Amino acid sequence: MGSALAWNGRWVRAGERARLRIIDAHCHAGKGLNYGKPDGDPWTTYNDPEWTLRRMKEAGIDRTIIFPINNTSYQEANVEIAGYVRRWPEKFIGFAKHDAKTEAGKIRDLLRHEIRDLGLKGLKLHGQPSPEMVETAAELRIPILVHPDTVDKLVPIVESNPGVAFILTHLGNFASHEYREHIRAIEEAKRLPNLYLDTSSVVFVQYLEQAARELPATKLIFGSDGPLVDARVELYKIRLLKLPADSEALVLGGNIRRLLGI
Repeated sequence: MGSALAWNGRWVRAGERARLRIIDAHCHAGKGLNYGKPDGDPWTTYNDPEWTLRRMKEAGIDRTIIFPINNTSYQEANVEIAGYVRRWPEKFIGFAKHDAKTEAGKIRDLLRHEIRDLGLKGLKLHGQPSPEMVETAAELRIPILVHPDTVDKLVPIVESNPGVAFILTHLGNFASHEYREHIRAIEEAKRLPNLYLDTSSVVFVQYLEQAARELPATKLIFGSDGPLVDARVELYKIRLLKLPADSEALVLGGNIRRLLGI
């Protein structure tokens, strides 16, 4: 890069004020299966991307990865996500979302279109990724952001597909409901080179501290699980880890940039 450039989460020219470029790698947006129903759960109704933009500005988050909220199938929802990315290309990165059961047999062609034509950059799913999902992710060279049933159920899939980057959400378990899953996630991230851990929605912060202490910084990826989980709070949890500047730069943006090739 030459002596005029330095690295601090991004390349900056000498004399330019260096500032960490932060990416939130986990956020939901758009219409869900209960859109327009006043009594629907908020993760099934509507997550307004403009609300996310306001929180990003307040928190100092530069870009956010967005994907659909709960639907029974995701073809239309992924088109909606791509539309938000086109509208705010400097703020949003889009991931497709799919359901291994309800969309079985269709995912390969849908995902090819969503990545190649719509410009989405990865795949998000709940549950176990199907062979169709993993094979297509390998073909397209995209990461899989996965909220699994359990860490142990996911591990054989990660082991069998070393060419695919798997990002395990919530340090292995949402809101620390089953905190031992955090420990399993950390153990497996040490062992498996293609397994990364997303920091979102970890209630028992001691396990975030354990992950930061025991794993290389290259293994952790900042996410909030917004907008229902507050990105400002989730970002502050990372600040509380008091990581060295170069490690914090990786967690808050460098790692996901590397996996996405951006």
